[in-house]
Amino acid sequence: TYYFKVNFPQKPVVSSIMISVWIIAILILMASVFFFGYSLNVIFKQARLSEFQKNFINNLAHEFKTPISTIAISAEVLNEDDIITQPERLKSYSEIIKNENDRLKSQVNKILQLAKLESDEIILSEESFKLNETLQQIASSFSLTVEEEDGVIKTMFHSNGAMLHADKVHFTNVINTLLDNALKYTEAKPLIELISDDDENNIYISVKDNGIGIPKEYQPKVFDKFFRVPTGNVHNVKGFGLGLNYVKMIAKAHGWDVQLHSELNKGSIFTIIIPVK
Repeated sequence: TYYFKVNFPQKPVVSSIMISVWIIAILILMASVFFFGYSLNVIFKQARLSEFQKNFINNLAHEFKTPISTIAISAEVLNEDDIITQPERLKSYSEIIKNENDRLKSQVNKILQLAKLESDEIILSEESFKLNETLQQIASSFSLTVEEEDGVIKTMFHSNGAMLHADKVHFTNVINTLLDNALKYTEAKPLIELISDDDENNIYISVKDNGIGIPKEYQPKVFDKFFRVPTGNVHNVKGFGLGLNYVKMIAKAHGWDVQLHSELNKGSIFTIIIPVK
């Protein structure tokens, strides 16, 4: 067998043209993989958003249907000819209509408020106020609601004399939202704790409950808009899935952080971490 060999010592084994072709091919492949992954991410995100919006519309319908039906029934009663002769009954049904109307206004305002926040129109009217004094006022007002459920709200303030510079209205709404959730998601006799503490770097405000808790797989999602922990076809707790999203947005606007620690059937602790300025 004969072989013929030609050697070019000055030439590379692989030409520079081939190297360039391979590099371009690898870059195109990487770009294709990136855009494919990005497209899948967008598709799944849109699917989740669509599911959240569908749940939101269902919850919205339920939230509005109940007060509307109650108002309609009360209006029919007030149209009865003999209602004038029953002042106590007249007053009772008038009060029902007023309460249900206030409930509708509250829900509409909550939706409009979130829409305004979503459009990046968060305008903070910051002021300095005593933290513990404000927390005590919130707890005192909320205690009436807790007592109606045969529950207890405890306050433990360790951040003595701490002053907070923030939007007081939004801050009050955030704490009330956390307290309201703690009450709504507790099936046993409610025991809610409102705690404040601080160190050299941060102020910590916690709302602790003995409620049903949140499964670990859903904890990263509870601050998402419209998200509600799945409970099958029945939601015993009414709402739009907007409360914790509002808490997160207001905390972010102030430069705060919100952390969650929860165990199923053992309760939850929501903690707002406020850097000391």
